[in-house]
Amino acid sequence: MRINKVVGIDIGTYRIKVSYVVKGHLKKFFYENVPDNSVKNGLIVYWDAMAEFLRDTLKAHGIKCRNAIFSIPTNGTYIRTVELPRMNIQQLELNLPFEFHDYISESTDKYFYDYAVIESDEKSMKLLAVACSKETINHYRTMAKNAKLKPVGLVPDVIGLQRILEKYNQLFKVPQDKDYALLDMGDQSFKIHFFRHGTYDVSRSLEPGGRSFAEKIADIQSADIHIARLAEEDNLGNIQSHPELIQQYESRAVEIMRALNFYSYSNTSNTIDTLYYYGGGSNVKKLVKMISETLNLPVKPISYLYAIKDDELRTDFIISPQSYGVTIDPDEKFTELTDTELQHIAKHIDEYEQSKAEELLEDNEKAVETVQTEASDESTSEKEEVESLPVSDVPEISTIGEDEKKDIPAEEKPEDILVSLGSSDEDELVTLGEDDSTNRAIEELTRQFESGYGKK
Repeated sequence: MRINKVVGIDIGTYRIKVSYVVKGHLKKFFYENVPDNSVKNGLIVYWDAMAEFLRDTLKAHGIKCRNAIFSIPTNGTYIRTVELPRMNIQQLELNLPFEFHDYISESTDKYFYDYAVIESDEKSMKLLAVACSKETINHYRTMAKNAKLKPVGLVPDVIGLQRILEKYNQLFKVPQDKDYALLDMGDQSFKIHFFRHGTYDVSRSLEPGGRSFAEKIADIQSADIHIARLAEEDNLGNIQSHPELIQQYESRAVEIMRALNFYSYSNTSNTIDTLYYYGGGSNVKKLVKMISETLNLPVKPISYLYAIKDDELRTDFIISPQSYGVTIDPDEKFTELTDTELQHIAKHIDEYEQSKAEELLEDNEKAVETVQTEASDESTSEKEEVESLPVSDVPEISTIGEDEKKDIPAEEKPEDILVSLGSSDEDELVTLGEDDSTNRAIEELTRQFESGYGKK
């Protein structure tokens, strides 16, 4: 059952992102920087402070809706695909904890387990299983209540992404065996999430994340890291073309290429034909450009998978698609778009993305011109200063040997430098995304959130 009004909340290491959804449609999206050190490695450290910050943020943006679904990072849960002999629910509940024995060092009683059937036959079944600590569940439940919210869902971020893919596949008549690769350009780390036949398969983490670029800029400019972030996102002074940044971008692009190649080598029959990217790092256009030039497949923003003509919302969608994805009702079936509708949407998105690319090119050219003008002015100023010195004050010009010349970097011109969990209503909290073979979700977690304890 779909909730008429709900906010999807994604709390990251750097920002909190909120999607306000009414009757399944994204009506508003916004984000705010979280207090320093309140979130580490994607996990909330100070829950009471975050509850207060969340309450104030929603109030500041005029959000009165109290229904909330939270997106939680993959490092806050365990998700895996398992194959088991066919069994009933009672047998499965007894056996499922053992499937996480190699991953969970604590007592299995401290975790809540849920699953969705991917496929099954008379002898076996394939499941998408998830384990989440009861302590984490209670933390989110308490934080939501302290923020004056009604928690109606707690969904792994990759399941939110999976729901977006399911909706896209239905609308655009995509074959069910389609595979996807989504690049999360996060602050703490970059992650590539792989989806096999539309169902979450595995993630590959690449560290460090976007923060490392901001830290490098802070070192270069001797600036505060917050100022450095803004400088990078807006490409002030063409900072994205700085040699030290270029080196980091190159290295990350190669790591992404290797991760994709390894997955393809391990899954030779995969149908991945595009890398879709999202997250805060998507604002670093130079990095995106270098990734695109390094890979042997197209690189596109995840907004291509969001079928609306509202350019502003689709652009916002790139920052945190999971905050919207977790609000999608997995039981809802979407009507295929007509050929005419498909053509109109595809044409609109292509034209918009092309205009953005042209605008970016113009901005880069202006940035280069600004840097060159500043360099020219500085050179002229220095020349005038030297010419005004008395002869006795003019420094001697030393000769440089051939061995020393190789240690001096060549002059570089900026323009030459290239290189989750089931159906959810207002009384349900944690549900697990399902494919077409099942629409089952365990309702036990609702009682977990409302009562504050887990089943034994």
